[in-house]
Amino acid sequence: MLGLLAKIIPLDLASTLSPGIFALAVILLGGKWYAKTRTLALFIGIALVGIGISIVGFTLGKNITGDVQKALSSAIVDMILGAVFIYFGIKSMFGKEREYKPPTSDPGLQLFKWLLVGFVIAITNLDALFLNFAAAKEIGEAHGVNDLTKIILVIVNLFFFTLPVTLPLFYYLISPKTAKIILEKINHLVLKYSKVIIFVLFVVFGAFMFYRGIDYFI
Repeated sequence: MLGLLAKIIPLDLASTLSPGIFALAVILLGGKWYAKTRTLALFIGIALVGIGISIVGFTLGKNITGDVQKALSSAIVDMILGAVFIYFGIKSMFGKEREYKPPTSDPGLQLFKWLLVGFVIAITNLDALFLNFAAAKEIGEAHGVNDLTKIILVIVNLFFFTLPVTLPLFYYLISPKTAKIILEKINHLVLKYSKVIIFVLFVVFGAFMFYRGIDYFI
């Protein structure tokens, strides 16, 4: 159990480093029109992606454990994921975060639009997507952990995936007057250090997964 947590917690924490999503949530909450409702729609869109990728990762992990053929499948998946992680780790150092600008006039509630925006930015946020997928796969693949515990860990995994939206929303509900100032400072720090943190985690975990996969053939 402790070994499993040691694997998934760094992945879950790294998946929260999504400055673009965080910045968009801060902008929506600081807007003049339908701030909480739009942010909630954004959350639903992101959560749908998180649920989907968690189910895929968990199912894959659970189905590739056991006999020799499944062990071979697991090794191949680990090698592919390891290579992908290393690639995205290097790529993340040179990528640019999206910039969002608040509307200058009231465009209406547009709940479906913001749900769709959340879905699209989550499914194209490949760094967090692969981190969430890898953590869910590790949970599904784990031995000696009962199904209830695994389900709880998948829910925790989803919690971290949506944290760039739920954290600003929760803070805004508690203290709307100071939320914008504090959250913008947090976003500045995330923008400043997220690339380095993601690079290190992706490369280290990618190397570990690739080695674990190739070790099957040695």
